[in-house]
Amino acid sequence: MGPLIRLQTTLTGDRYLSILSDHIHSFISIVHSDGFGQFQQDNVTPHASNVATKWLQEHSSDFRHFHWPPKSPEMNIIEDIRDALLHAV
Repeated sequence: MGPLIRLQTTLTGDRYLSILSDHIHSFISIVHSDGFGQFQQDNVTPHASNVATKWLQEHSSDFRHFHWPPKSPEMNIIEDIRDALLHAV
């Protein structure tokens, strides 16, 4: 759940920071105004960049951030669901 943001170029830490501040923060603030919103991301380089990490720490009171362990196996079930749907079709 959340906005779909199409990039015309490679994602960098600075570009990801602008997505966090311009889109994600306002979306979570509206949908989870109670402060119980949960934000999840993986550990790709732009997500783990210093600027993104610092921004997430500064806004930790606005929503919860699910921390992925470094070099962790994929924990997202979407790919499993997609495979099951493709197999069923």
